[in-house]
Amino acid sequence: MNPRAREIEFLALTMFAALPLYATQAISPLVVGVFHLLMAAILIRVARGGGPEIVPPMMLSVFAIAYFIFFFVDAFALSRNLIGASSHLILFIALYQPIEAQRVRNGGQRLLITFLIFVSSIATATHISILLFVLAFAFLALRQMMYMSERITAESVGRTDVEPPSSRAAAFYVCGTAAVALLLFPILPRVRNPFVRGYAGALNNASTGLSESIDFNQERSISSDSQVVARVWMPRQFVPFFTPIRLKAYVYEVYQNNRWKQFPSPLRAVKPSPHGFRIGQPVGWRGYTTVQQKMIAGGRLFLPAGAFNVRGIPHLYEGPGRDTYTLFARGGDTISMDVDMSRDVIPLRPEKPHPTGYPVQPKVAALARSIVGQSTAPLPQAQKIEAYLRDRFTYVADPATLGRKGMTVDQFLLEVHRGHCEYFAAGMVALMTSLDVPARIVGGFYGGQANPLTGYFALRRQDAHAWVEVLDHGVWRTFDPTPPSLRPGNTSDGLLSLYAGALSDSMNYFWDRYILTFGLGDQIALAIQFLESGRGSLDSLRQGVATAARAFGAAQRAIVIAIGLLTALAVLVASRRRRPLFVDFEACFARAGITMTPAMTIGEALQALRRHAPLEAERLETLAMLYEREQFSARPSPEIRAQIRRGLAELRR
Repeated sequence: MNPRAREIEFLALTMFAALPLYATQAISPLVVGVFHLLMAAILIRVARGGGPEIVPPMMLSVFAIAYFIFFFVDAFALSRNLIGASSHLILFIALYQPIEAQRVRNGGQRLLITFLIFVSSIATATHISILLFVLAFAFLALRQMMYMSERITAESVGRTDVEPPSSRAAAFYVCGTAAVALLLFPILPRVRNPFVRGYAGALNNASTGLSESIDFNQERSISSDSQVVARVWMPRQFVPFFTPIRLKAYVYEVYQNNRWKQFPSPLRAVKPSPHGFRIGQPVGWRGYTTVQQKMIAGGRLFLPAGAFNVRGIPHLYEGPGRDTYTLFARGGDTISMDVDMSRDVIPLRPEKPHPTGYPVQPKVAALARSIVGQSTAPLPQAQKIEAYLRDRFTYVADPATLGRKGMTVDQFLLEVHRGHCEYFAAGMVALMTSLDVPARIVGGFYGGQANPLTGYFALRRQDAHAWVEVLDHGVWRTFDPTPPSLRPGNTSDGLLSLYAGALSDSMNYFWDRYILTFGLGDQIALAIQFLESGRGSLDSLRQGVATAARAFGAAQRAIVIAIGLLTALAVLVASRRRRPLFVDFEACFARAGITMTPAMTIGEALQALRRHAPLEAERLETLAMLYEREQFSARPSPEIRAQIRRGLAELRR
């Protein structure tokens, strides 16, 4: 590898190290884009045979001094955090160093900065695809490190020719390191990453029913994020009764100035029982399910409609809205809980429904009366209004196509007749309110995609939805005026696409469950399982040995012992014959009075020997050169190794 090709690979490696920053958004993608443009300009100049000076070195020195002041401005005024400002500084240094390399040898510093960029890139990355990036970067970085090590060693012994780094050797070391890391991962201490907080906070700009409030005065947008927020496992016999799945997150009961809000309720601890946390009284047939949820909305739990008992969590609080529940956990954490469900649920503490405060206009009241006709009971009225909106109004997938901002619910009902799920739900609540029937909007997630490989339903951010609950004889019953074919999760995919998506989601689930969220509890369970398996294997071994001992006589035992001793002797002889060359060099240096430390190379030991015993160093120099050339060669030679061993053996005489 000539110096120009090596420099091109080094520049490409530095650019490659920053690629994940676009996806993790640890810093602004615009900053990363500018960095890549400038690095690309340097790379193009070098590839054409020029130097890396995209700006004069004197001007670059001025920039470097000025950046010291800019760093504090960035930390306290622009980025407003030291992590972002430090990342910007690292990128600036990475741009500065190739130009500085024209005057100062700084290969080690450049490699260090490249590794710092790499660490910044993976520190906030949580997707499984980051594994491919890590392996590719490790391979390329190891090639550079091998080249740098070979060059330094060659210069220490006066050589000028440097062999190119071996791709095969780099791949071998990367695969070996990955295998060791895989074995050590389960026993490494579980330490939280202080920089990765995960998804947290409300989704205040979504028209999907998952926000602290539904504000029709603001522009609404539908999230297309496919991030999985919950996975639901349900026994097959319960699937027909409790699907499509509805995970409740928010309940909106109060209307004010074209905005629907939650009725504030102080946090109240739910008392645990031997069977979990009881939150309602079941009515009708029952079932159970397991929900794995990622905490993306404060500590809000996403409980299935019909939940009356929750198990498997340490604590539970009702609030801060009525009929909503909270679990104190970090944003981004994944929790699992078992939920008992029934067809209907009666509240444990019946509360008088809060008036919505919706100002019913005469035209809206007249519309409601014309829809329900002679019906006076809440259920028939709700069913007719639900069917009216579902059949006669137009669902709009993208709120931006409505062509108006701040459309009121009355305008939706009386004039426009077009809207998304929040308008359908709010319109039904307004019509029920005009009939003096308590109703409220519920926001959460709907449907979910069944995974045929693992048996769970995956609900994503894009599955957020809004529907209606109507009070009937003390029970809140679910209605959904949004047309069924236009609700989340109704896209038709081919069989191949379905299984490809299921495979991808299964891999992400494994990555999220057993890598990102693998914790101390999992380690304890793994250790217990390992001890139990080991104890069972030991008992089986003892029984086998005892049985074999009874079956063999004294002569047979002697033969077995002799075979074992011969095998051990053969292994010992083979291991001595395969002793690494480095150990032989270490012994020669030790006899000459030079003790090699674990971090010392043969070239460094040879330099020390020149000062201590020049004649001994001269005798070892040729063998050391042969060793370095063979060690880092793409094609190791058994003949050269044998020649080196013979030479070292002669020196020991």
